[in-house]
Amino acid sequence: MSEEQVARVYAGALLGAAREAGSAERVGKDFKAFADALDASQPLRAVLLDPQIETSAKQRVVAALTEGVDPLVSNTLRLLLDKGRQAAIGGVYREYERLAAEEARVVAVEVTSAVELTPDVEERIARRVEEATGRRPQLTKRVDEGIIGGLVLRVGDVIIDGSVRSRLQQLRERLLTADVRGGDQ
Repeated sequence: MSEEQVARVYAGALLGAAREAGSAERVGKDFKAFADALDASQPLRAVLLDPQIETSAKQRVVAALTEGVDPLVSNTLRLLLDKGRQAAIGGVYREYERLAAEEARVVAVEVTSAVELTPDVEERIARRVEEATGRRPQLTKRVDEGIIGGLVLRVGDVIIDGSVRSRLQQLRERLLTADVRGGDQ
């Protein structure tokens, strides 16, 4: 089974159990905290991914790090360790978040603008995205002065580029490929 399939199976089971327990949001936050710690800590990754370190030692490390988190998270992490699937932890978290967002009818929207957006503009963007997708947008904002003006929206896998830089590039391409004719025709 590929890592992607493993992530889907474990994330689906975890979300189902979390939904049943009424703790889907807390499980997501706790799992995110562990996944972020794993990403940020090379020594932690080295311990968990080293095949020469016994599973019981890895279990103790995870137990110490997950003290106080939702039991579903710590149990899932221990199960992944038992099955030798610790490399899939990040993928399980990302798939859990994707499934939870899909279930909550939330869509991730990355907004890139040349300047900081005002709350009014953010609200209008969110409203338009919600009207177009039928989902509640979760905005992530980024400022990139290089786009000159306008906006670049990434809604899921779709990119809508309304930047001035993009329009200038399109105009440049049209001018370069234009059929230039003399005035005597």
